[in-house]
Amino acid sequence: MKDHRMNFIQDIEVKLFGLFSPEQLSLISNAVITSLSDYEISERCTAVACLDDSNTKLLKRYTGCLVVEGKSKNTIYQYNRMIQKLSATINKPFTEMGIYDIRMFLAIEKNNGLSNRSVENIRAYLSAFFQWLTNEDIIDKNPIAKMKSIKYTDEVRKPFSDTEIDALRCACMSLKERALVEMLLSTGVRVNELASMRVTDVDFNTLTVHVVNGKGAKERMTYTNDLAIKYLKKYIKYRGEDGEMLFYNRNHQPLKAGGVRFILNQIAARANVENVHPHRFRRTFATNLSKRGMNIYDIQKLMGHSNINTTTTYICSDDSTIHASYNKYIA
Repeated sequence: MKDHRMNFIQDIEVKLFGLFSPEQLSLISNAVITSLSDYEISERCTAVACLDDSNTKLLKRYTGCLVVEGKSKNTIYQYNRMIQKLSATINKPFTEMGIYDIRMFLAIEKNNGLSNRSVENIRAYLSAFFQWLTNEDIIDKNPIAKMKSIKYTDEVRKPFSDTEIDALRCACMSLKERALVEMLLSTGVRVNELASMRVTDVDFNTLTVHVVNGKGAKERMTYTNDLAIKYLKKYIKYRGEDGEMLFYNRNHQPLKAGGVRFILNQIAARANVENVHPHRFRRTFATNLSKRGMNIYDIQKLMGHSNINTTTTYICSDDSTIHASYNKYIA
């Protein structure tokens, strides 16, 4: 039986076009889509055992391809999480899902409070998955290939100000906390990279840092400074020099990424600084290097970006910085 719900939605959108703003029309469409999900349930439902088995097998195959392509663990986790959520929400084999099913799922996620940016990320994950199904000749065509990207307003994600950095440093209550903050500020590494770092990855004489287990399993070199080395040495001496990892938790187990975030949250609460997370340190690292005149291609190498466009998104220039740069080159 043909599913006419998508045609119904499109017909409504055509009739209401021009009468409402795009934002209002989107809200109306989402409301209708989610309301229609209550109908034809008996006809759309598939045996759970067969559904789970079929979808699980396809997702395992897709995961294997992502691993071969060198995707990071975090990227693979995000793909898996969203595709599993789609399967549980729509309750259909992937091979039978159409554009209406995808739109309904995205509408549900939007109505659950996700931002347009987050919903667009989900759309991109699902589009890549269905394109893989198409390329593998599992389905005839990608059901969402022609779905337009979801527009969103890009937020200005600012680095830490000098005042905020001073406050975070002053709020540190242990050598480990201060060493952690200084390493994030001076190296620009990702949180997973810092968590997997070993003592031998840091050359305490040349201030060179060997970064391993980065995004996409890449390796690179970056650098630190005397202040970070000073607190690292004190921390390692205080805890005992028998451990091979750079940072440990209170139980002397290797510190995980979640542990780093927990420590930063504690420091942030004491310092009364908002929006403190590892990636903001990384953004601060790139912005400060740019302000001091470092070539963006050198910043790209230190950050471990394969695309220079990614690096540019990390660098925030305020009006005073732009004005100073203008005066420097116009003279």
